[in-house]
Amino acid sequence: MISTAFKKELYEAIDQYFEKNGISRYANGQMKAKLAIAGVWWVGSLVLLYSFSTSPSMFVLLYGFHLFSHLFILLNIAHDANHLSIFENERVRKLLRYTFDLCGINSYMWRQLHNQQHHNFINIKGEDDGLVARGLLRYTPHHEHKLIHRFQHFYLFVVYSFFSLDYIFIKDFECFFFPFLNGLKGKKHPRIEYVKLFVFKLAYIGYVLLLPIYFIGVPAGLIIVSFVAWQLVIGLIGATIIQVEHPLRLNEFPLDRDEYDHFIYHVFATTSDHSLNSTVGNWFYGGLHMHVAHHLAPRVCHTHYRELTKLIQPIAEKHGVFYKQNKTIFDAIREHYGHLQNLSLSTK
Repeated sequence: MISTAFKKELYEAIDQYFEKNGISRYANGQMKAKLAIAGVWWVGSLVLLYSFSTSPSMFVLLYGFHLFSHLFILLNIAHDANHLSIFENERVRKLLRYTFDLCGINSYMWRQLHNQQHHNFINIKGEDDGLVARGLLRYTPHHEHKLIHRFQHFYLFVVYSFFSLDYIFIKDFECFFFPFLNGLKGKKHPRIEYVKLFVFKLAYIGYVLLLPIYFIGVPAGLIIVSFVAWQLVIGLIGATIIQVEHPLRLNEFPLDRDEYDHFIYHVFATTSDHSLNSTVGNWFYGGLHMHVAHHLAPRVCHTHYRELTKLIQPIAEKHGVFYKQNKTIFDAIREHYGHLQNLSLSTK
């Protein structure tokens, strides 16, 4: 009864926010501005790269500037696009899903890992893709403690720096052909998705590596080293932003979906927000810092999350549900680091 009342009041408040204000659940002015920024940044940085790479140092800087447009697109555009929450028009929103592929990540497999696995099995070992890290990190007390985990808080951010390189060159192929999550094992994927996997990967490698090698007058070795170096930076930033909402000291790690009366309680138990009043966060984090709202309303554009969070907080408090937040991303990183440090110790 309590869970039903909480769920009812929560979703009524979300629905009424849009109805009373006469606004759409899809892109608002801020989201349209982000789309414009993403497009101008991606195209403009390519023009600058090919027009002004007059020296090795200038190439490295302009190349990095372009690759950082990928990070902005991944966090602010591709994530929402693959939740179908940017535009109501079916053709446009399906087309926008390929912004993941534009940045080297297979959009179809991302939906399997994120929409199907993560959203339905938050913080559950063996189901949530965010808790894997190739066994190098022990994210939950349910994971086996290995000798290497004793030092995980020392090499944590080194692992995160390989996040994008791993995704681009290994993880997508691994998930198609050698899946490691229970939900993907034995799953049959449409044949066209295998074709898209290889076509888009080759297109990505062609445009970020081969074209610069052939058309920009700098050594191929410098281009490859620059690509790897910038991807290490992007991977570190991206993985950190993605990971500091769930594997934290205050969050819980259930063994299955049935540990709570309703999945809404599962969301609040396993998720923390941060940086609610951060201008940088609101323009760069893609709504991931208001993660409770995202899990409650994934089909709502992330630029509405700040207002929805203002509604969610008092309703949770009214029903005695613990809403967790960190003031800044640095506080969230500290909580994440502390969690990994605690789990570096064997429980035996």
